[in-house]
Amino acid sequence: MNLRSRWAALVLSFAALSANAAVAAEPIRIGVLSDMSGVFSDFSGPGSVVAAQMAAEEFKDLGPIEILRADHLNKSDVGAAIARRWFDVDKVDIIADTIGSAVGLAVAAVVREKGKVAIFSGAGANDLFGVACSKGGFVWAFNAYSNAHVIASALMDKGFKSWYLISQQSAWGRSTEETMLADLNSRDARVAGVVRIPILTEDFTSFLTTAQASRADVVAILGGVVANQVKQATEFGVRQGGQQLTNPMIWEHQVFGAGLENAQGMYVAAPTYWDLDEGTREWAKAFSKRTGYAPSMTHMGTYSGVRHFLQAVRKTGSRDPSVVTEEMRRTPVEDATTHGTIRPDGLVSRDYYLFQVKSPAESKQPWDIYKVIKKISSADAMPPLKGSACPLVHD
Repeated sequence: MNLRSRWAALVLSFAALSANAAVAAEPIRIGVLSDMSGVFSDFSGPGSVVAAQMAAEEFKDLGPIEILRADHLNKSDVGAAIARRWFDVDKVDIIADTIGSAVGLAVAAVVREKGKVAIFSGAGANDLFGVACSKGGFVWAFNAYSNAHVIASALMDKGFKSWYLISQQSAWGRSTEETMLADLNSRDARVAGVVRIPILTEDFTSFLTTAQASRADVVAILGGVVANQVKQATEFGVRQGGQQLTNPMIWEHQVFGAGLENAQGMYVAAPTYWDLDEGTREWAKAFSKRTGYAPSMTHMGTYSGVRHFLQAVRKTGSRDPSVVTEEMRRTPVEDATTHGTIRPDGLVSRDYYLFQVKSPAESKQPWDIYKVIKKISSADAMPPLKGSACPLVHD
């Protein structure tokens, strides 16, 4: 190496050291904004805090990393106010989780306004990667289109030709309903009825009996309190009469709460599962040691998204959102829980899975609840970019 080359290498090394010193000058702050005590807390909130901590522990070379936590109370105005304070006052670098699509969309507006970064591992309404997209907004763990599309396609492939939809009045419910109806209509499936219910409805009796009377092959509940749905459907003999009950948005903990004796045989769409492969099992083992329960796809998404952000900070030596998000977008997502790429609209493109809930006899341990029926490639599972409402797609 000649003198000029050595000098250039020395300058680059000094620049890298200076950048890392700048990163470490003030703690990196990660805000986990979630439901910490309500209906979604079992598969988001406290567990997402642990997941973010696990990601942070892999990047000790970056200096102090602080994990902040806040309860948005499942209210979009509360979530937006916390996000604004975190960015403006507490100098938070990234917000993760934001379970509930209404909260997610409210936070997305703040992220877009301030040019900040958010990992939506608990929200997946289509608008998050559509009209509400931003350079710093990433839909990480799941999305409404894929969940609805995988379920609708798989069950129609199995010969289910008539459907009754019980749709939740929410951003998520609207997204899944639109996607599912488009899929059903494209294949001339019969829609026996559509009813829209208030968010977090707990008594499904009247809706289930009406769906039962429709004699539709499939009763699809798009959102809501899953344990109540499943138990009440069993009580009223909906499934015993030959109808298939499904919900495109089910977290593992909801199935666990409903009990395999009630949920057995249900089809579930998800991008990952704690027992999917050796990587997820090893990570879940470490997570469970800290929490006492298996991780949900939101927990795994929080870990993966925060890890990907910190990896970009390490590589660039910067905490500037524009620099970090550019690195995040061009780098494939590869970790124990997630394998994919980030699309122009901020959606993590990844394979999906059709699972079926095991029977009590098939389950070998408390959290052994799913069996893989089919793997769906990202090309078939993800929403098409053509016609996207996200301005970034057309930049």
